[in-house]
Amino acid sequence: MTHLRRMIGLLLAGFVLLAILMPGAATRSFADIASLNQATQEPTQAATPAVAVTVAANQSATQAPPQASAQGVNAVTVEGSQIVSPILKSAADSFSAKNPGTTITVNASGTVAGFDKLCSGTADMAMAVESITDEQDAACKAKNVNYIETLLGFNALDILVNGTSTLTCLTPDQANKLLSPSSTALNWNAVDSSLGNVPITAIYSPPADSKAVALAGSLVPGGKIRADVKALDSTQKVGDQFGTEANTVGIMTAYDFNTLNVNSQTVKALQMKTNASAPCVDSGQANLEAARYPYSQSLYLYVNAASLARKPVSDFLSSIFQDQQASLVLGSGFTSASTTTYDRDQHYLDIKQTGRTFSRIQTVNVPPDTAGTLASDGTADPATVIKAVNDAFSPRFSQIKLNVSASGNDSAFNKLCTNNIDLVGATRPMSDAEVAACKKANVETMQLQLGTEAVVIVVNDNNKFATCLKTDEINKLFGLDSENKVKKWSDVNSAFPATDLLILGPTAGAAETDLLLGKVNKAIAPLRRNDLTTNDDPLYRAAGTANVGDAVTYMTFAQFQKVTAKVHTVGVDAGKGCVDATEANIKNGTYLLTETQYVVFNVNSFVRPEVKAFVWYFLSDDALSVVAKQGLIGTDTAGFTTARDTALASFAKSAPVVTQATPVPGAVPPPVSGAPSVTTP
Repeated sequence: MTHLRRMIGLLLAGFVLLAILMPGAATRSFADIASLNQATQEPTQAATPAVAVTVAANQSATQAPPQASAQGVNAVTVEGSQIVSPILKSAADSFSAKNPGTTITVNASGTVAGFDKLCSGTADMAMAVESITDEQDAACKAKNVNYIETLLGFNALDILVNGTSTLTCLTPDQANKLLSPSSTALNWNAVDSSLGNVPITAIYSPPADSKAVALAGSLVPGGKIRADVKALDSTQKVGDQFGTEANTVGIMTAYDFNTLNVNSQTVKALQMKTNASAPCVDSGQANLEAARYPYSQSLYLYVNAASLARKPVSDFLSSIFQDQQASLVLGSGFTSASTTTYDRDQHYLDIKQTGRTFSRIQTVNVPPDTAGTLASDGTADPATVIKAVNDAFSPRFSQIKLNVSASGNDSAFNKLCTNNIDLVGATRPMSDAEVAACKKANVETMQLQLGTEAVVIVVNDNNKFATCLKTDEINKLFGLDSENKVKKWSDVNSAFPATDLLILGPTAGAAETDLLLGKVNKAIAPLRRNDLTTNDDPLYRAAGTANVGDAVTYMTFAQFQKVTAKVHTVGVDAGKGCVDATEANIKNGTYLLTETQYVVFNVNSFVRPEVKAFVWYFLSDDALSVVAKQGLIGTDTAGFTTARDTALASFAKSAPVVTQATPVPGAVPPPVSGAPSVTTP
């Protein structure tokens, strides 16, 4: 014991002497020891300790707090996760090269240490592989530190089997039983009897210091993977094993698997499901963003809101979320987030939206066997979009039914404000009187813009006279009153040549016909002439128009984008001059033949689980991809993603008891600028 005390005394004396002779060296020594201790709190990619990396000269790891450094010093301090740090180091390198006057220090001190420094006000940003905890959030509030949560990307683990294997899907429990340090399973039936009698000859991984091994260790109980996993030199060598070993198993990150050079028949990644009754999903971007794939980490960057007042900080963040986005994440070996998510990141930074957003916990998990019926009303065109979303939703919730009616805008809004339906598909926004009626009845609503549909009139490329048509001329071409009367172009306009018209159109009842005539005819329900050639294929009609010099037809703007025949669109004069049928004119509302479609939800209905399930899907990126296929222009994607926040707040009010927590792709109280319109009683 005496000998030990002497050794400790000598060691301390040495540090004191070092501090006297070389104070900078002693400071760095203590800092490195502290950094190493903090870095052990999360899995690392390499065996080396986490150290500060400074992307500029003369900048030490013991830099001043961001508030102090704001006094004329162009310095940015980033602390936290070693796993996330390569993304920020790459961003810092790129930014520093273009802005040599700014010093960016990226210190891989560990997620917990990063939050500690963020909440103490000594870091501008904190990198994390997990969302901020309630305790850490309280620590920030205690220090009056407000933070903005941004999402950089994902780190997901794939479990690989031979491409011919009958195995398709695992739960996290099954994956843990396969990979945990106590596991000795060499047959899939030892993992779970339902997986069958299939031997496991070996389990392979990339090198021990790889992202995959670190991630697997953080996901399984025990903090590391089983000892008999065979580490190979590269992910490619792991993939190559499946060409010769039919019953082998492998692990690698989703990013590495997607860049693997192997035949899909040789190796495949097993899907995963959050629990036994949940659907199986792959580790694709959409599933990671929706928190459906369980074997993954979200990569966060938390920003001290006060630091945004300093231009170097705001410029550095803009370089990440506006300029480089996915390239930084992919270049660091992770799965990137979507462009929508990066736009949302920047939006939160622009408006300084503080608190949990992407990681906000709420009960949005609805059991897949939930049964119920939703009622929708409105007009025919948005009903088509709503039905398309429901078609994609139904396989997930087969016992939830949607009844869709089309009684018109006025009738539908009346039903909504008397709390008799769950949603409206409309071709106009709610009027002030309707908003007031809903408020009076204590019916809260949430309105979203689905997009704008446009109809274009199409003529032969050799037609040089009908360059722009007035509304009465369009009515003469296609209205019922012109049947067997308007047969020549000169009957439409005396200045046009007296050549025979060939009019082509879709069959009776087409939505584009209603839109076209509804805009140029003052009648309540204008009808189309019947003496024309009909075909529902717009490409066929375009080809016919290209083949006959005096032909004319109409179709949606989206359909026209697929036309390759030698035809062109005609401008429309609604009384203020000719307006061409361009996307810009459709978006700005100057082109006449358009119709903007909306969906309005009854927020009061969110208390019902079947409505909650449908609304949450409707606001998802999956549903946005369905809407994008409906030929609409100017879909309010930002409004969709921000509406998730409003929906989550309503879900929370209707379900105060949290039974299962789910990270969600965005939830901000209160709604921010640019959010969908919401009426509250």
